[in-house]
Amino acid sequence: MSERDWRGLAADADGLPYGRAKTLALEKALNLAAGDGADDQDLFWLRMGLTGAYEYGGEPAKAFTTFSRCLSAFDSDPARYGPDANRQLLWQFKWVVSSLTDFPEIPLERTRAVLADMERRYREGGYSLHAVYGLRCRVARHLGDVAEADAQFELWRTAPRDDSSDCEGCVPSRMADHLAWRGRNEAAVALAEPVLSGRLRCKEQPQSILTTLIIPFLRTGRHDAAVDAHRRSYRVHRREDVHYLQSIATHLDFCAMTGNHARGLQILERHLGALDSAPSPDSAMVFAASAALLLDRLAATGHDDVSVRRPGHGDRPDTEVGVTELRDTLRAQARAIAARFDARNGTTAQSDRLRDRLAVEPVVDALPLAAHEPRPAVPAAAAVAPEAEPLEEDRERLAEQAWRLWREERWERARAAWRRFDELAGVADASDEALARRSEVEGRMRGDDDDVAGAVEHWRAAADRHAAAGRETDRQRVLSRVGAALLSTGDASGLPLLEEAVALLDRHGVERERAEARLRFARALLAVGDSARALELLDEALLLEGLAEGTRAWLLGTRAFALERSGAGAEVQDTALVQAREAAREARNPLLITDTAMRHGVLLRGLGPEEWEAAGGALAEAAAQDDAGIPDGMRAGALLMYGHWLCDDQDHERAVAPLAEAVALLTALGDTGAAAHARRPLARAYQGGERYLEAAEVAEEALAMEDEAGLDTLDRMVLREVLARSLTGLGELADAVTRWDELIAMQDPDRDAATVAHLHDEVAQLLDRLDRDAESAERHGAAATIWEGLDEPFQAAGQHQRRAMMLKWAGETEAALAASRLAEQWLDRAVADPGLSVPEEQAHFRRGTMRFDRARVLWGTAPTAEAESEAEAAIGLFRAAGDDDAAQQAERLLTAIRESAG
Repeated sequence: MSERDWRGLAADADGLPYGRAKTLALEKALNLAAGDGADDQDLFWLRMGLTGAYEYGGEPAKAFTTFSRCLSAFDSDPARYGPDANRQLLWQFKWVVSSLTDFPEIPLERTRAVLADMERRYREGGYSLHAVYGLRCRVARHLGDVAEADAQFELWRTAPRDDSSDCEGCVPSRMADHLAWRGRNEAAVALAEPVLSGRLRCKEQPQSILTTLIIPFLRTGRHDAAVDAHRRSYRVHRREDVHYLQSIATHLDFCAMTGNHARGLQILERHLGALDSAPSPDSAMVFAASAALLLDRLAATGHDDVSVRRPGHGDRPDTEVGVTELRDTLRAQARAIAARFDARNGTTAQSDRLRDRLAVEPVVDALPLAAHEPRPAVPAAAAVAPEAEPLEEDRERLAEQAWRLWREERWERARAAWRRFDELAGVADASDEALARRSEVEGRMRGDDDDVAGAVEHWRAAADRHAAAGRETDRQRVLSRVGAALLSTGDASGLPLLEEAVALLDRHGVERERAEARLRFARALLAVGDSARALELLDEALLLEGLAEGTRAWLLGTRAFALERSGAGAEVQDTALVQAREAAREARNPLLITDTAMRHGVLLRGLGPEEWEAAGGALAEAAAQDDAGIPDGMRAGALLMYGHWLCDDQDHERAVAPLAEAVALLTALGDTGAAAHARRPLARAYQGGERYLEAAEVAEEALAMEDEAGLDTLDRMVLREVLARSLTGLGELADAVTRWDELIAMQDPDRDAATVAHLHDEVAQLLDRLDRDAESAERHGAAATIWEGLDEPFQAAGQHQRRAMMLKWAGETEAALAASRLAEQWLDRAVADPGLSVPEEQAHFRRGTMRFDRARVLWGTAPTAEAESEAEAAIGLFRAAGDDDAAQQAERLLTAIRESAG
C-alpha cells in the first residue's frame, strides 16, 4: 500500500456516516499508515479521527486507547501538534469522562483522576469550568450523591459558557436530564423546551433533547408533546440503534407508560439484537430494564402468550421467547449489572435506580400516537350512559319496552332489553304477541348479519304467532319482510308475498303500515333492477296522509336512489336528493342524512367545478354524522370520499381530519386492504400540508402491509413518491434516494421513459445534497441519455450541464469539460429545431450559464486565459439575454479569476 492508498482510504472514511463501516475504514487506514512508516502527526490525526468514530459509532471503550495515545503524543511535544490539537483533545476529554463510569470494571479512582486532569488542563488553558462541573454532576448522580450532584449542578448552571462548552442543544438537554432525575419535571420542560424552537446543528440534536423531554412531558400532562417527541426522535434512533441504545430504552418506557404495548413490542424486536453489542454495561442495564418493564406490562394486560423473536448471538440460536421468560431473563441481566456497579461504587445507587425503573406505573391507559389510530374501545361497564332508560322487570312490559325502543331505532338499548327478555324465559311466560315481536326482531338482526335463511325462518315464526293471535295486519307486515328477503336472493316466490301485503294493508292497515309495505316492496324491486315499478310504489306511498317524519324520510331517500338507478336526468335527481336530505334532517336520522348527502355530493361533483363547493358541503354533512346507528364502513366511506375531494382541491390541511378518521375506522374494522388504501390520500394530505413526519409514517405503514393488503400498482407508486418527498422534507436524504430508486424500478422503461428521466434528476439532486457528487453525475447522465433517446434536446442539454458541475465537484475536470461541451451541442440542436421555437433570449441565457459554469470548471485547473475567455463569453450572452444580474455575477467571477492569477 502506498501513502496515497491509506490517505485515500481515510478520505473515503471521512465521507461515511458514523458506524461500523466508517470505523473499520479508519482502523484499516491507521494500520496501513503505521506499516507504511507514516509520520507521527499523520498517525496522531488518524487516531483522533478514530476516537470520534468510536464515540459516535457505539464503541466508547475503544476510544480510551486512541485518546490516551493522542494525549501522550501531544504532551511529549505540544508545539509540534499545535493549538488545534489541544482544543480537540480538551473536547474529547468530555467523551472519555462521560464513558468511564459506564464500565464497572474501571475503578472510580481512574475516573476521578482523568476528571482532575481535565480540570487542570482547562484552568491552564484559560477555559471556563462549565463542562467540568457538568461532568462532576454526572459522576455524583451515578453514585447517588444527591447533595453533591445538586451542588455541581448549581456551579454548572452559573458558570460562563465558552468554546469548550457543549452546544446550545446538548447543554439544556443534559441539565434537563438532571432536573428530571430530581423529579423537577416542570423545571426540566421550562429549561429545555424553548431550545427546540432554535436551529440545532449538532449531530446529537434535536433527537437528544426530544428524548430527554419525553418522560417530563408525560409527567406534566403534556401528552401531545410527549407523543411528538417520541415520534420525531425515534426516527433518528432507529437507524443507529447501538449508539442510541439508552435513548431507545426511553422509547420503551414511553410505550409501557402510555398503553402503546404493540408499538413497544415492535421497537423491542427491532432493536433487541443491539443489546448483545451494547456500547457499555450501563447502556445494556438500562435497555434490559426498560424492555423488562414493557414485557411486564404486556403480561399484565393479558398478553403473556405473545412470543418475541430474539436474534441469535454467539452460542445462542435465533429463537422465539415468551414474554414472561424474556422479561425474567432481562430483569436478571439488568440486576446483575447493577450489582457490579454497586460493588465498585460502594453504594446501592444503581440497584435503587433499577428498582425504580422496573416499577414505573402507567401514566395513561391508552395514548394514541396518531390521529389515524383506532380509538380505544369503550369498556363494557361504560357502554350504557348513566341516564339510559332503566329496563322493566316484568317480562311482558319488558317486551313492550324493547319493541318501542326498536321502533325508535335505539338499537343498542333495544338489544339489551331483548337480551334481558331472553334471560327471564325460565322465570315468567310471555304472550304470543311478545314472542312474535321477539322473533321478528331476531329476524331483523339475522338479516343485518346477511343470514337470509335465518332471517326468513324467524320472520315465518313471527308470522305464525301473529296469525294464531288473529293479528292479520302484523302477519302481512312480517310476511312482506320474508318476501323482500326471498326476492333479494332471486327467489321469485317472494313477489306474491309483497304484493299480498300491500293489498291487505291497503284494506286494513294504517297509513304508516301501508307506506312501509310499499317501501319494502320498492326496495326489493330495486334489488332486482325494476326501478320503474319501485318508483310507482314510492310515489303512491308519498301520497298517503299523516306519514311520520321518519317514514317520509325513508320514502324520499329510497325514491332518490330509484331515480338514480332509473337513469333520470341530473336535474331530476338533484331535486329529489334536496328533498330527501331535508326530510332526513327533519327526521333527525343520521343514517339517512349520511346516505342522501353522500349521493347528492357525488351527483354534484360530477356536474363540474361550478358545483364543487356544494358537493363538498354535502360530503362534509355526511362525514359529520357521528352516530352509533351508522355502520362504521359507511361512515368511513363518507370521510374517505370527502378527504379525497379536499386533496384533489389542494385543501390538504382540511383533508387530514376526515382521512385520519376514515383510516382509524377501517383499521378498527379489521379491513386491512381498505385501511392501507385509505392511507394513500392521508399521506398525500400530510405531505401537501408540509407535515412531513406524519406523511412519512403513514406512507411507511401502508408500504409495510402492501402485499398483505393487495395494494394496486398506483397505490404503491404514489406512496413511494409521497414517502420520498416527505423524507426529503425531514432531511432523511439517503432513505429518500432508496424510495426514489424503488419507484424507478417500478416504471416501464419504454412507456414511462420521461418519468424515469425526471426521477433520475430527483435522485441526482439528493445525491448532490449528500455530497455524493460522482453518483449525482451518473444520475444526470442517465437522465440525459433518456432525453436523447426521446429526441428532447433541450432536456438533454440541461442534464448534461448539471452533470458537468457534479463532475467538477467530484474532481473530474476533463470529464466535466466534455459534459459541458456536450450540453452546448444539444442546446444547439434545440435552438435549430423549428418545432421547439426556443426564444432567442432563453437560448442566450442558457448558453451564458453553460459558459459561466465552464469558466468555474477551468478556474484553477487550466491556463487562466481559458477561464477568462469563458467568463467573458458568459457576460456577453447574459447581456444579450437582458439579464443584468447574471451578467454582474459573471463579471465578479471574471475579476476573481484575474485576481487569483496575480
